[in-house]
Amino acid sequence: MVEPTSPSPIVGVFVRAVQELLPADQKAKLDPLKDAIEATTSAKDGHRARHCAHWAIRLADDKDLPHPRWREIKELHQVWKDAWLGVQFGLHHTDTAHRPIEDVEIQWTEGAVEVAKMVGEADDWDHAPWEQLLEELIEMEPK
Repeated sequence: MVEPTSPSPIVGVFVRAVQELLPADQKAKLDPLKDAIEATTSAKDGHRARHCAHWAIRLADDKDLPHPRWREIKELHQVWKDAWLGVQFGLHHTDTAHRPIEDVEIQWTEGAVEVAKMVGEADDWDHAPWEQLLEELIEMEPK
């Protein structure tokens, strides 16, 4: 078994995506969570990445938002496609230092922030509660 790394790479990917994609007023919401982010480990990163994917699909399917249901279908298809590509990569590149699924987990995590950005810009940032998702990712840390 591999020793967990700290801070969590998946939480780190999420934070970097927020810093790259979201407006300054949204980025400021990271500040109060800085210590909690630093205290995370990679122990639950697989669960965190899947949680991001499911969150993005649910957000895209929210009936109260001004976008069609096809976005949910597109998100589901992308999740399936990413998983398949990760499996193919892993079968052909067994000499890598990381698990092949990590590439897929990174895509799911970045995708959640991208969906939050689309929803926030199209409707209202209150309907794209990415900071709540980040808090949920942090809370997944084993005690």
